[in-house]
Amino acid sequence: MGARAVRVVDWTSRGCRVALAASLVVVAVGAASDLGYTVPLEVAIERGLAEAAPAERLEARARAALEADDVDLARGFADLGQQLGRPLTAETLARLSAAEAPAAVAMRNARGAARGFATGEIDGTASLAGAIAADLTVIGDLRDLAREGVARAKGEEHSDLILGLAAAGVAVTAATYVSAGGAAPARFSLSVLKAARRTGAMTAEFAADLGRRFAKAAGRTADAAPEASRGARALGALSGPAADLRAVGSAVGTAETVRMMKYVRTVDDLPDLRRFAERFGARSRAVAEVMGRASLRAFRTTVRFAELIAKHLIAIAMWLGGLLAGAVSNVAWRGVRFFAARV
Repeated sequence: MGARAVRVVDWTSRGCRVALAASLVVVAVGAASDLGYTVPLEVAIERGLAEAAPAERLEARARAALEADDVDLARGFADLGQQLGRPLTAETLARLSAAEAPAAVAMRNARGAARGFATGEIDGTASLAGAIAADLTVIGDLRDLAREGVARAKGEEHSDLILGLAAAGVAVTAATYVSAGGAAPARFSLSVLKAARRTGAMTAEFAADLGRRFAKAAGRTADAAPEASRGARALGALSGPAADLRAVGSAVGTAETVRMMKYVRTVDDLPDLRRFAERFGARSRAVAEVMGRASLRAFRTTVRFAELIAKHLIAIAMWLGGLLAGAVSNVAWRGVRFFAARV
C-alpha cells in the first residue's frame, strides 16, 4: 500500500514539474516576443484612432489647417485618413494639391523667409525656415544676443532662455566648423529650441526644466538666470537632447519638429517624442492632434503596463499555478515517502 502511494505521488510530482517547466517556456516566449519593442505605442494609438478620428473629424481638421495655411498638418491628416481607409473629400484633396504646387510653395516662401531671416520673428513655415537659416549661419544668434542683451540691460522685457541659447549657439557654430560638422546636432537643436520658444510651441514646463539644466551646467543656482557670457558653458546640458531632436528632425522635418515641441513637458520626454516621430513620420503631428496633448511618457507607461498584463495573463497564471503545485507535491512526496517507509 505504501509503495503504491509513493509511486502515485512520484508521478504527480513529475507531472507538476513538467507543467512548471512548460509554463516557464510560455512566459519566456511571451517576454521574448517583446524584445526590441520598448514601447507598443503604435498599436495602442492606432486602436484609439479608430474611435478618435472619424472621417468627418479628419475632414474638418484638414480644412481648418488649409485655412490657417498649415499645409504640412493638412497633408498629415490626408495621409492619416488614407491609412485608416477614410480618405478626405475630392474637394479638400484638390485644395491640398494646389497648396503643395511648386508655384504656391515658392510664393509662400518668398513672403516669409526674408522676414524670418532678418528679424527672427516667426508667423509661418517660410519665416520659420528663414529664422533657422539665420541661426545656422550664426547671424541669428548674434542678432538675438544683441537684442535680448540690450533689452536686459535696459530692464525691459526679455528672454533669458533665448539669451542663453543664442550664446550657446555662437559657441556651437564655431565648434561645428572646427569639427567638420561634428557639432551639427547641437546646432540644429539650439535653432529648434529658439524657434519653439519664439512661436510659443515650447511649454512652460519644458522651458523651466531647460532653464534649470542650463543654470546647473553653467554653475549657477536653479533659480538664477544664466548670464549671456556663460550661456556657452550650458551647452553640455544639450548633449542628449540634441541627438533626440536631430532624430525627430530627420523623421518629420525641421518645421514639424518645432511644432511638435508643444507635446513635450520636460527634457526627459524627448526620447519619447523621438520614438513617436520615428514610428509615425509625416503623420506624427496629425496623430498627436487627434489623440490629444497627453504626456508621451505617461501614455507610454500606461500602455506598456496594460499590454504586458493582457498579453501574459495566462502565462503568469500557469506559472504561479505550477509553482504552487510543485511546492505542494514536493511536501506531499516527502511526507508519503516517510510514512510508506515505516509501513
